[in-house]
Amino acid sequence: MFLFFFVFIETFYYYIFNINLTPSAIFIFFESNYIETNEFLYFYFDNYLLVYFLILFFNCLMVFFINTFKLKFSVPFLSKRWGIITSLIILLLLLRFTSLRHQNLPYLLLKSFYVVYFESKVYDLGVYKEEYGIFKETNKPEVSRDKLIVVIIGESTTSNNMSLYGYENNTNPLLNQINNLNVYKDVISPHAGTTASLCKVLSLDHYEDHKDKQQGAIIQLLNANSYETYWVSNQEPVGFAETAITKVVYSAKHKFYLNTGNTEEMHLFDEVVFNTIDNVIHKKNENQVLFIHLQGTHFFYKNRYPDTYQVFKGTTSYSPFDSPKNQEIINSYDNSILYNDYIVSTIINKVKDSNKESCVIYFSDHGEEVFRTIDFSGHNDEVGTLPMFQIPFLFWQSEKFMRNNAVDISLERAYMTDDLFHSIADLCDIQDEHVSLERSIFSSKFLQRKRIILNDKDYDSLLIREIGR
Repeated sequence: MFLFFFVFIETFYYYIFNINLTPSAIFIFFESNYIETNEFLYFYFDNYLLVYFLILFFNCLMVFFINTFKLKFSVPFLSKRWGIITSLIILLLLLRFTSLRHQNLPYLLLKSFYVVYFESKVYDLGVYKEEYGIFKETNKPEVSRDKLIVVIIGESTTSNNMSLYGYENNTNPLLNQINNLNVYKDVISPHAGTTASLCKVLSLDHYEDHKDKQQGAIIQLLNANSYETYWVSNQEPVGFAETAITKVVYSAKHKFYLNTGNTEEMHLFDEVVFNTIDNVIHKKNENQVLFIHLQGTHFFYKNRYPDTYQVFKGTTSYSPFDSPKNQEIINSYDNSILYNDYIVSTIINKVKDSNKESCVIYFSDHGEEVFRTIDFSGHNDEVGTLPMFQIPFLFWQSEKFMRNNAVDISLERAYMTDDLFHSIADLCDIQDEHVSLERSIFSSKFLQRKRIILNDKDYDSLLIREIGR
């Protein structure tokens, strides 16, 4: 039965992603909560896999029943014990000194368990449970200006399917009407998965120096500088993924998890965050940083929006991998972006109506491949197409904020969101030895750095190669 399980899992993965199973892929499985796992299977499991599953299972049962008959045989020159020992030694030598172990699911499972254990230790509460962490509390008297900074974190949204970025379908009619909205053209995520990306985005961790991941989170720095910190999430706070993220944001002074995974809440739309946002932004006499974690446009896409947003139907956009099934998926993804346009624009307008010295950042944790460069829809660091890293990055500021803060706007800056720690600190006018304005997209001191993705690949070199095709 174990052999049946191993063979089916490896074949299932290869069939979907067209690559061999890796420890990182298994690690992503442990990131997922029940809802995401259920939607993943519903999204990818098709009739071909069902037939393969039944054939494999039937053969497994046949072998099981055959083995119930005790067939005796003898080896004239070896005892049974020595035969088993010799076979095990040969097998272990093959696995140790060849690359076969890298294609062996038990080995991959063990390695992935190690990765999960290591990452859980890295993001241990011991690092993040303190209110200030490694940062020093400021003792200067604070004159409250009712400063409000809102950070909206989307999910699985690529800029390629947003009309703000030139997409043919009008997926951003509301955001397009907002004044003072800055649309950054060249921003990418550090990874194509939620946990890996956000644990960098929300902390000091970046690819040049991974030891920084154990040094502190942006929320701790904000706490140390007299900001009231809020974390509002429509993501279910279970599974390794959200557990790792909840550890990084553990020090937030006020936390609201609105999606607890109850049956009635399994498909809570992102508008559920509105009431909590209203309660927060209307508080007086405190400087606030409000983080909002949305479900965004995560697959299963049609579960991300109400029926009233089922606008795009039929053939509405071009794909080099066109088919009725693919077009249906593209339409549901575009509909989810249309609904996300409503969510983000509504939040910006709420902040605007608060009449505070305020600004809003919106970005997605990572992008999504939707039949743009390969015949596939989803995200995976192992597949690693460019749309999985190409994300929207929007910045809005009120008139009061513009008067009191010298934000250097340059929409063409090449930026990766693992430096968001420094950008938020810059907006909050925080001076700290751990803050580098050269890494802030809002600073005149910004310096472009090499953007490394997929472990060791230069994103900009890959982009030039892709454009040249």
